[in-house]
Amino acid sequence: MKRCIIVLLALLFLTGCLPTPEQEFVVSKSDNILEQKLNATPKPLEDTVSVSKTEESASLPPLDETTAPDPTAAPLQTQFFPSRWDEDAEHIREYVTLAIHADIETKADGLYPVYRTREEQLTDAQVIELANKLLSKPKERELVDALTKDEWTQYFKEYLDEVAAWEAWDQAGRPDDGIDRDEAGFSPEEVEQESQWYMEQIQNAPDKLDKAKVSDYSGYRIGQSVLYTLADGGYASISSDARNGWNFVRIDRGCRHIGYIYRETQYREDRREGADAGMKRAAKQWQEPTLSRADAEATALREIERLGFTGFSIAYGEPANLYDTTESSCTSTAAGWTFMLRRDFDGYPLVNHRNYTSSDLLDYGDGDGYAFNKPISKEGITVFVDETGIRYFAYDSPKTIVGKANANVELLPFEEIVRIVKNTLNVCYPSLRFQGGDYHTFGLEVYRMVLTPYTLRVKDSDDFYEVPCWVVFFDGWTEGPDREAERNNSNYTAESIIINAVDGTVVHEKAGY
Repeated sequence: MKRCIIVLLALLFLTGCLPTPEQEFVVSKSDNILEQKLNATPKPLEDTVSVSKTEESASLPPLDETTAPDPTAAPLQTQFFPSRWDEDAEHIREYVTLAIHADIETKADGLYPVYRTREEQLTDAQVIELANKLLSKPKERELVDALTKDEWTQYFKEYLDEVAAWEAWDQAGRPDDGIDRDEAGFSPEEVEQESQWYMEQIQNAPDKLDKAKVSDYSGYRIGQSVLYTLADGGYASISSDARNGWNFVRIDRGCRHIGYIYRETQYREDRREGADAGMKRAAKQWQEPTLSRADAEATALREIERLGFTGFSIAYGEPANLYDTTESSCTSTAAGWTFMLRRDFDGYPLVNHRNYTSSDLLDYGDGDGYAFNKPISKEGITVFVDETGIRYFAYDSPKTIVGKANANVELLPFEEIVRIVKNTLNVCYPSLRFQGGDYHTFGLEVYRMVLTPYTLRVKDSDDFYEVPCWVVFFDGWTEGPDREAERNNSNYTAESIIINAVDGTVVHEKAGY
């Protein structure tokens, strides 16, 4: 990955030329092929997989039931694809070669439904219910129904102090002072928007409030980060938000400040030379988990079901530590396993890589004439599990299943996907010439493909389609011992092309689809 970073920096100083493409590269189409296929495919003959309603007390909102199948409809036609794609390296341009040695993962039953989903704003009651299921009873505390003007003013001051501290650190050249900061910082637009929000809270807040004594999690409000002292003397925190594009809830047990998941891949990297001082200090505290992977998975799945979540499967997991972090310290509090869970949507294969996205190494052009969408947030649940159960729970971008938009959408033939993959790498991967040096041949290799749902926005709607897409993993290094290590290092974002398997368009979170 360090090499990939160097390449990205080098792109600013290198010259490149692209040949006339085999076919014009398309990021977005306007011919509504996706919608046409969704509306044209017959309804299923056999029973569809039902999406049952949850109990009224479940943490998730009730899901709509699927429509009963039409007994007069034609049976669904299965669609199968190769399990392997191999091609020897060939020059696709003067200084770029492409080889294919890829395992291919698809649905076992050959059926490819498209679900329609909708963003779900969690309520205070849902967060409180999750907290009561995950945490033991808190000590008695004072509860108020709102914050006073003085309290909101203090929170606003702390936010402005945080902005000022980041700006001072940035102007000082970002020295390594052991404090974990978001390097992206605070944009002027963000500060203005956040300041306006705080001013509105201050203006609407009362001067004084009557306080009551409680000994549970009632009174929690979305948008808060609250620390609790538990009845057993331990600590827990709850954080959530549902504004400015964020939609999440996080609950951790055993942390006085913020729970931070420190993964084994991070630990292995931070032991190497060149790691910053703060991460080296964190690595020194690493504890090996004593709970087996199998037991940890069983615990995670059992607890997720107990919390009211159904239809989720483990997509990724590795050993991890739970750290209690403050601005001045980072202390390991537990050793166990972290898992990321995704909806499986009738048995679609899940990508077992924590971070993957459309490759930033590819040049998709300036976007003229393209229809752009906002970045699409993927729904997911991250948990940390040890012998005591779930210690950390984070639910990002909650969504509700509206129903099936199509029981088995028609996908493009694999030969067409092959053409799109080759054409995309041919057109979009740069020919590089090191400044002041010799030409360097880049050997691209496609090493894995997964046909899995990807969240695409429904046109003229706030809903989403969970559309089968090809995630095509590739790298660009022809030599060196780190190739396999980089591919398997889930701590870094894997380079990939994401292709809509229905209409052939290339999906890109930054450019739209």
